[in-house]
Amino acid sequence: MPQAQGFPVDLDREYSKTIDFLYSFDRFGILLGLENISVLLEAIGNPQDKFKSVHVAGSNGKGSTSSFINAIVTLAGYSTALYTSPHLNDFRERIRIRGKFISKDEMIKATEKIRPLYDRERTTFFEYTTAIAFDRIAAAKPDLAVIEVGLGGRLDATNTINPLVSVITDISREHEDYLGTGVRAIATEKAGVIKAGVPVVTGASRRQAREVILATAKTICAPVFEFGRDFTGVRTSINTFDYKSRDLSIPGLRLAMTGAHQMKNASLAIRVVEELIELGYNISETAIREAMSVTQFPGRFELLRREPDVIIDGAHTPEGMRLLKSALAKRYPGQKPLFLLGILKDKNVETLVRTIAPVAEKVICVAPRSDRSLEPEALCNLIRSLGTPANHIDSIEAGFWALLEQAGKDDVIVAAGSLYMIGPVRRACGKNDE
Repeated sequence: MPQAQGFPVDLDREYSKTIDFLYSFDRFGILLGLENISVLLEAIGNPQDKFKSVHVAGSNGKGSTSSFINAIVTLAGYSTALYTSPHLNDFRERIRIRGKFISKDEMIKATEKIRPLYDRERTTFFEYTTAIAFDRIAAAKPDLAVIEVGLGGRLDATNTINPLVSVITDISREHEDYLGTGVRAIATEKAGVIKAGVPVVTGASRRQAREVILATAKTICAPVFEFGRDFTGVRTSINTFDYKSRDLSIPGLRLAMTGAHQMKNASLAIRVVEELIELGYNISETAIREAMSVTQFPGRFELLRREPDVIIDGAHTPEGMRLLKSALAKRYPGQKPLFLLGILKDKNVETLVRTIAPVAEKVICVAPRSDRSLEPEALCNLIRSLGTPANHIDSIEAGFWALLEQAGKDDVIVAAGSLYMIGPVRRACGKNDE
């Protein structure tokens, strides 16, 4: 730990300085490619080669699927690591070792270890933080690490690992400024995580996406297991489903997370676990059942409080917004919620708004905490043009409190549009993630 005049430096102050340093890399924006991260990882001893992993890519459901896999393996008695993004309130949420955030002290030390080695002219925020994650995961020596892709797949910094299993969840149009236009182009980037001979578990449902994934896998002899063809989940009630594959049948699984799409994410996770069992992991049906019943992922149709009900959902793709709309119709039939909406400008804004505006009683537009945020006034004007009442407020917190003041106890408030909306709203409702 650094010292100042013979006394330990305040840990929180030093941690805050470390996070400020990492965010200074935002000036480079998003630079896809593996050259920078490969050089950086080699300089710190290639930690990505020192742990076993599962790699999770896709447009929708990456975080939930990763959480299900992590929970099942943990409840089976194995030590795990989980790397996800973005975080909600504290950067350390991204790197969880044995179910806990890495410590502030570890964050500081790992950042300082890498500081002399990075390219000051090119290294991005995600490359630096991925190097930190891989360094800390390797040091922890988990039995399995679950690694979520940041953006795309083929050129994402996480694509330097050699996983036991690759996962591609459902694919929709997103980040087209970076990944190319249309489902086929986006699927090509996602399919870049497929490795020769490494099994691929996928929930991609669109024809073009499936064609790309199957063709890529065939070219490099990677076995593919598709949801709906090789394994399936069948809903039996709003929160229960039956799982079935060629070798495994588990009826009556109960989910803690709400939404029909979570049954699919859970099924993907179970199929991944089947592959892990083939590789020698001892994972029981009991562990699978328990993981399904306890796994929660913040910001996925998450009920934060009652009277009025407050729901936060990170829906930020057209498919995600349609799923949110469907879940609201099932849970609150005939009711029009009050919306707190913030969207990043590189999203398919018009489609997102046209999906959700017709079911909203009123919308308050805010800016998610990102330099890619769409101006709230521009979002407000688009919503008004569709005939839905809307106004804009400077901050997420102020917008939330404004809706809370207007809402009656039987109303529903929904915050959505970006993963960067989740943290401030959860904090306003008194949720602590550590």
